[in-house]
Amino acid sequence: MNNYFYCYSKRLAHFIMAFGIRYKEKSVNQNSQMPYYKFEKSKRMDQIIELYKKVIHTI
Repeated sequence: MNNYFYCYSKRLAHFIMAFGIRYKEKSVNQNSQMPYYKFEKSKRMDQIIELYKKVIHTI
């Protein structure tokens, strides 16, 4: 199992960082040339992503 969450959404990445979680790496996907943030997975990270999914359309 992969221990990292690769985030291609700048909005989601900033939302996650607002909760005090810092990314491990910021890079560019060699195939798609899209920038991404690499975060370490955790239960708290899952909760933050679920919260983002709930509020994304209310903002």
